[in-house]
Amino acid sequence: MDFNHLRYLAIGDSLTVGIGIPFLDPGFVEYYRCQSQQILKKRISYQKYARSGATTEDVLTMLNAPIVTEAVNCANIITITAGGDDLINAAKGFLINKNEESISHAIKQSGNNISKILEKIHHLDKQDKYILRLMNLYNPFIEIPIADEAIRAFNSLINSFGRELNVKVADIYSVFKGNEKVLLSSGGVHPNSRGYYQMALAFSRLGYSPL
Repeated sequence: MDFNHLRYLAIGDSLTVGIGIPFLDPGFVEYYRCQSQQILKKRISYQKYARSGATTEDVLTMLNAPIVTEAVNCANIITITAGGDDLINAAKGFLINKNEESISHAIKQSGNNISKILEKIHHLDKQDKYILRLMNLYNPFIEIPIADEAIRAFNSLINSFGRELNVKVADIYSVFKGNEKVLLSSGGVHPNSRGYYQMALAFSRLGYSPL
């Protein structure tokens, strides 16, 4: 076993893919890996399993793929980005049926899915020492009052997972609040390079204990 080498696995949606920046530019995964290498003074290899538009349910399904299961088994650092698409899909439904229940149902459902994702990873990860990092959601729709309400409700749910063993939640909401113009790409939904760098910093500020 090489004690100077760690494995990092990034699973999730468009934020893990790095949508919103030019192809081949570093996204938060690449920045976080680089920051982690500098802090831990270890070589870190990384793998990414992510799809733009992936919901929490899609991420849960990804974990069933043997290639992902194997990657989880070997990972010392795991980051998960999920939940934004659950809320966006629910918001689209809300615009059609004006039923606020659809949003609270989506929040509850995504919470259940994240709980199952963590359970599965804890069950799978064979490393003696590994850390699991989640993030709360920033609000790209500042002009829609119900969006902030829904995102805050989702965030209080996801923050509760930070009490689990080896799990911490990066507060991305606070990083982006008031800085949307500077940190979001021209499309206004995904981060730009600066936004992804700030995301990575928020993750690395959570520390690396017990690695």
